[in-house]
Amino acid sequence: MYFNHADPTPAPTQQLVPRQLRPSPAHFTNRTTELHALHRIADSRKHSEGPGLAVVFGPGGVGKSALALRWLHEMSDHYQDGQLYADLAPDPAGEPAAANSVLGGFLRALGVVEEQIPVGVEETAALFRSLTAHSRIAILLDNASTAGQVRALLPSSSTSTVVVTTRWRLGGLSMDGADFIPVTPLQKRAGTELLARTVGERRAAAEADAVAGLVGLCAGLPIALSIAAARLVTRPQWPIARIVQELTDEQRRLKALAMEEVSVLSVFDLSYDGLPPQTARAYRWLGLHPGPDLSLQAAAAALQHTLDDTTGLLEDLVDASILEATGSDRYHFHDLVRLHARHRAQTDDSPQTHNAVLRRLLEHYRTFAAAAAHTVTPQEWYLGPGHDPAQTSWAFTTGQEALEALEIELPNLMATMRTGYKCGFDSLVWQLAEALWPLFLHRKHFPDWMATYHLGIDATTRCNNPAARARMHHHLGFAFHNLSRAEDALQQGNRSLAAAREAGHEETEAEAVGLLGMAHRSLGDLDDAIDMQQQAVALECRAGRVRGEALARRRLGQALSTAGRLDEAIDQLTQGRDLAASLSDHKVKAMTMVWLADALTHSGRASDAAAVARDAWSLLAESGSSQYQAQSLMVWGEAAEALKEPATAHNLLTRSRACYLDAGAPNLERVNRALDRVQAQLDTPSPL
Repeated sequence: MYFNHADPTPAPTQQLVPRQLRPSPAHFTNRTTELHALHRIADSRKHSEGPGLAVVFGPGGVGKSALALRWLHEMSDHYQDGQLYADLAPDPAGEPAAANSVLGGFLRALGVVEEQIPVGVEETAALFRSLTAHSRIAILLDNASTAGQVRALLPSSSTSTVVVTTRWRLGGLSMDGADFIPVTPLQKRAGTELLARTVGERRAAAEADAVAGLVGLCAGLPIALSIAAARLVTRPQWPIARIVQELTDEQRRLKALAMEEVSVLSVFDLSYDGLPPQTARAYRWLGLHPGPDLSLQAAAAALQHTLDDTTGLLEDLVDASILEATGSDRYHFHDLVRLHARHRAQTDDSPQTHNAVLRRLLEHYRTFAAAAAHTVTPQEWYLGPGHDPAQTSWAFTTGQEALEALEIELPNLMATMRTGYKCGFDSLVWQLAEALWPLFLHRKHFPDWMATYHLGIDATTRCNNPAARARMHHHLGFAFHNLSRAEDALQQGNRSLAAAREAGHEETEAEAVGLLGMAHRSLGDLDDAIDMQQQAVALECRAGRVRGEALARRRLGQALSTAGRLDEAIDQLTQGRDLAASLSDHKVKAMTMVWLADALTHSGRASDAAAVARDAWSLLAESGSSQYQAQSLMVWGEAAEALKEPATAHNLLTRSRACYLDAGAPNLERVNRALDRVQAQLDTPSPL
């Protein structure tokens, strides 16, 4: 659903108190002055307008995030409505985190379902401010790059606090009432305390001079001290002086240690040099992964290893404190560590090696998405390879499971697709885009849906594949159709048709003609709509594509029904239902039954319509698509209305409206009108 300022704010689907912060650092040291400053900022905003805003700034690796986490955990009881977290660091391509994506994550954490989240950033921000207007929440915005990036994410509540960590001063936030807290390297005493807490008091006391030397060589940077300490913890037989000697021998690195981010990279170099060759290669290659995290399977694809061997390498990197395990078989690089890994890949590997790793990742995600797509819609056809279930190791029990797996990986799928496009892997890009079609069809994700097929159009244009380009235009046009943007859908349908005819590809031509028919029906051009759908039926019949014919007859039936040609509509819809049933395609059969029931209601056969709609609902209840469910409930409710059963109709239509909202439907006019009619019947007293 899409909201404007006049729309009521949707209630969260469940009462959630998000606690998104990572754990407080185990060996946090000192920072007393900075903690007092944060307390002062939060206290001073209690009677002011807008949230408290603290900008924690300083060089990379100085411990800004550790400070923010420590304070927010100490204050967790003061923010009973929860704590939100977002990492705003740019991706490897330098693109900053999109405000809409971050706001969408916040809204989901607060209980708003995906389909209720608007597409536009301004609407999304307005919804977030509305939901948090009276909340006591704390928000950590990590690794911000610009004032504008932060400003778009601020809540409106004066009882909330936002902590921003950044390498930049972001002076523009002073206009938003921000207070600024500089964070500087640790003094010698604090650095010594941090090392002693990590490696053990007894061990540190035994080599006090070496500890003092190490603090100096690390320039008091907590990240450098922590990495050095981690090496010592995992090598208890080493004297601390050994690492001091290594740093002393690295004169170039010593100079780098005094230079903010470069100093962090030099410490990472020290950690990197301690890795076995195979683990070091894994570190470099995994650093090329473009997404926010990666699975064990993706890592295995990048490294060309078995899952068991890959697990060992990943755990070695976790033990070296340069890779984080974020869940079952999922891993994440800290942003600076990933930059360092990429730096080492550029130094130690050839551009051809980089491209090979990225190609393997793109192939992995295409195969994964194709296997999931086949599970969701097993009888859908595809131009690209990888859709034969016998040729993949991916196995999903149900379509719901496959859709959920796709949603988990969606940020990685999008990031890898974009990177693949930049690398010129055009065929793999459009094949991945094609494989994502069932996810978008069932779960919408409209911003990613449209971005995917815009990218797919560019890729197919660049590799001169008109048949694939026709599919990309069709799939983009279908998004516009779902958004009730009929003119845009018509434009994409015409482009799809032109590309399909250029390719001489009848399947994509039939798709394009079907989209044009739907667009004309939405625009009220019913003669054109019927003509287009008749062409689609003819194309599918001539090619012997039974599923395609079933879909085309359903859409022809819808157009005929809208035109009031109900007997013809019922005939086409009955044929479409029977064709889908012959293939055991339950979703196509059920959706055809929905519109058959609709035609039956309008032809005065409400009792038959109610029975057909009820059967359709039973098939769609587990479809994974809120929109399919909404349509079946709406038509069933209208049949109950025609049968003079207003209580039943009201229940069904209310459930339908809720499903439409879940699906993000932009146009609720029909179901709202039906609810108003039924409510009026319920409000009218029965005659005595």
